[in-house]
Amino acid sequence: MTVQESCFRSIGRVEPVTRAKHIAGADAACLSHTAERIARLLRYDYGRAGNPATDTQQRVYFVPDHPLTAVEAGRLGVCSDSDLFGGVVPHAFVATRAATHPPVSADAQVPQNWSYALARIISGCVLRGFSAFSHADARLAAQRLLRTGPIRLDCGGSGASHDILCNMDEFDEALNGIAVVDFATQGVVVEQALAEQTTYVVGRARVANECVSYVGTRRAARIESGRPIHSGCDLAVVAGDFSALDSVGLSTEARHAVLAAARYDLAISHAYRSSFASRRSYDVVLGHDRHGSARMGVRGPSWSVAAESPAEVAAMAAFRDVPGLRCLRASTYEALGEVRDVPSDAMVYYRSGGADGETLTRYCTIDVHGC
Repeated sequence: MTVQESCFRSIGRVEPVTRAKHIAGADAACLSHTAERIARLLRYDYGRAGNPATDTQQRVYFVPDHPLTAVEAGRLGVCSDSDLFGGVVPHAFVATRAATHPPVSADAQVPQNWSYALARIISGCVLRGFSAFSHADARLAAQRLLRTGPIRLDCGGSGASHDILCNMDEFDEALNGIAVVDFATQGVVVEQALAEQTTYVVGRARVANECVSYVGTRRAARIESGRPIHSGCDLAVVAGDFSALDSVGLSTEARHAVLAAARYDLAISHAYRSSFASRRSYDVVLGHDRHGSARMGVRGPSWSVAAESPAEVAAMAAFRDVPGLRCLRASTYEALGEVRDVPSDAMVYYRSGGADGETLTRYCTIDVHGC
């Protein structure tokens, strides 16, 4: 290496981290796109060390596709939220939806180091529900909740949700589709179901000195006049933490969603004090119960790269590059089928034909004048 090359050599690099040995498709594209954009933001190299002999002195910033456990973080040398885009939790279940609700009874099965206090603290900002780590506890939870109306069954780790369940036969059929091993590690959530549901997304993300917070709503995929209508989300993004969203003219519902997410975020950080995260996002659902009463609740944490992440990092770059900018609009899109109206300034990070021959396209847009 010449003297000139060493002078301009990057002081760090950004590495994506995956739980599985091989990932592909839209999620892999989202991870690599986000990591590459973070590398540009930090002016770091991107990818794993090319020459271990010379790259050992580089600082490494990690972008994992899942929340890291304390053990995983220790192996990588992650010590604080300045070392990664995502989060670190002391135990795997802390990063799942199962951490949100209490067990169904005092003698119900729960993981070691479970915080019973958390569910009491956040009871006012979540829907009524129970977390279960065994089939028997899940069935007992369903029997209790079905007395007050329809329910949903979610896998704690993946967040995969079944349709509204109205009786025990429907619940048992859904429950049988969940592997026994998932109960021990991730648990399930049995929760009150809402009608006419709107999902808000509230989040905060930071890379080095660039920090953004946002609130918006998710769009559901649908077909109109034979054309695909894009799913995704539309976000109002500000520079700063959650409190900076006060400067945006939010609706009453959106403001309540931000307050609920902020309360949940603070509570889980206190309940599991060794956890930390540079990227925190929460889905907050709003709907009506069977009596027609409005209900709102945080569904759980997302402390790793997600569909919103390309827009989060693009927003950080915009705030850095446009002096005086305090608010912007960011949108993410996922479209199945042929898409001909992708904006010319959109960041398309995935486009591929599916197994059935249909095209899946993912992209995001930034509008600095749209907020």
